[in-house]
Amino acid sequence: MISQYLTFDYFSRSLLDPMFEVFEVLDNNNHPENERLKIDLNTIDKIDLEKYVIKNHIDFHLDRVENKDIGRRAYYFVHKLHKDIARIRIKKLLDINDRPAPYNSSNLGGLFIDKNHLAPIDQFSIDNYGFEKGNLVYTLCPILEQSNSSYWIFIAILKFTKEKKINFKIRLNPFIEIPLNDYQPMFYKMLVHGKPLDWKKLLSLRNDDFGQWFDEKEYNRMGFTDYVWSPKDNEVHFTCEELPKYNFKGIKSSRYFHAIFNKNTGGIKHCDGAIRIYSNNELSNRAKFHVKDAEVRKVGKRIKIFQYESKENMDKEIDQDTFCQLVTNFFVWNDDVQLYF
Repeated sequence: MISQYLTFDYFSRSLLDPMFEVFEVLDNNNHPENERLKIDLNTIDKIDLEKYVIKNHIDFHLDRVENKDIGRRAYYFVHKLHKDIARIRIKKLLDINDRPAPYNSSNLGGLFIDKNHLAPIDQFSIDNYGFEKGNLVYTLCPILEQSNSSYWIFIAILKFTKEKKINFKIRLNPFIEIPLNDYQPMFYKMLVHGKPLDWKKLLSLRNDDFGQWFDEKEYNRMGFTDYVWSPKDNEVHFTCEELPKYNFKGIKSSRYFHAIFNKNTGGIKHCDGAIRIYSNNELSNRAKFHVKDAEVRKVGKRIKIFQYESKENMDKEIDQDTFCQLVTNFFVWNDDVQLYF
């Protein structure tokens, strides 16, 4: 099912979050999408609108708004756009075609992608805070519903690509393909860091070292986060997964991170960050186990967002500090992960 809204295609391909873009279009009568947006607002069901306004105290934000009905409809429309964009993006990410969007673009016809639909970053120019090819720019796929959920890992990937010549593989946002002259990315400020990890302890591991954190804040999507360090010969495998609450109303997706620590060199020979999509039944079953348990390995559908493999890059391994920054930026807004690292 695609979106019912006439302006969906426009807003889904915008670099601005709908919370900003919808109101800009609405306030500009000369905007080419203005009339179509007004049509979309008028199609909103009155009963659904009233429930949303009361539940979210929308009138609190409309003290100085002259036309409160339009204001209420605009906020509701932003809410629905967020859900539609996230839902249809996941559908595109699960596309099993050899070249799903945006790789089916004529501009990316010669681009190499692997079996996980990841593209090596060295095929792009990254000088303009995006993935540029042929005067068109692409972005990293969001991890969660929020349009900026992959912003901090995206910035970390750009930084380490430039400074440390690490050739990551990345999953592009299926909606975004923007001419370079029109590319004006959003910038956000937030310090994301954690404490140093005890790497000496990992070297002496004989059995799994694991833990679990629960998020008790009702307004958060996060239910709990599992992690495990699992020793295997001269390696230690790290796996961490953040699962949503079962009653979360959005897409039942987790953030999933995996890495392999080389005990002989002290470096990270592999790491990847992914989304795992669950049905209600799958999420219920997954919650009965820990990420260390074999029962969780084949549950859900995994979509990789980025990956690094040292054997594909002349055995150049990621250092420990870079690894910690990748994990904490991937799990942005997860306070437990930030504190652990």
